[in-house]
Parts: sequence; C-alpha cells; structure tokens
Amino acid sequence: MEREQNVCLFSRSRMEISGVEEVESLTEEQIVLSSDLGMIAIDGRGLKMESFSTERGEVKLVGEVDSFYYYGKRDKGEKRGVFGKLFG
Repeated sequence: MEREQNVCLFSRSRMEISGVEEVESLTEEQIVLSSDLGMIAIDGRGLKMESFSTERGEVKLVGEVDSFYYYGKRDKGEKRGVFGKLFG
C-alpha cells in the first residue's frame, strides 16, 4: 500500500517529509530518501536530520535547502537504505 506523501519546506531552512520508507544516504550536502513515489534527493548546506520515525514514515531536517527532487522508482521489497543494510 502506497503511503501518502507530503513535503513542507519552511523558509528554506527546515523541511518535513511524510511517506518516507528509508534513509539511503546522509551528508551535510545531500540527503537521499526512498519512498513509494521514488527516490527523493535534498541538496543544500549544513543539512542535518532532526528526526526520522520509521513507524510514521516522517523525516524532519534542518539546514539550508537549495533544491529537492524525485528520481527513479524503488523496487518493492528491496531494503537498500542505511537502516535496511544494518538491520535487514
């Protein structure tokens, strides 16, 4: 079942995203997330993840957001994220 996805950007310094399945990668310049709707890349400076709820599929991050975009489509059932690699 596909989760509803919402993306909220507040003054380019705080972002909240719902419908997230996995954190694929995380640096201060880019955060990559996977969702039912595809991969989401957030580019910027000083990016930090405030929280990630796996139960609710919600991510909150802070930092200077330059851009965000969707790409590709994840294969169902494949655990590829940081947490999936560690615990999957």
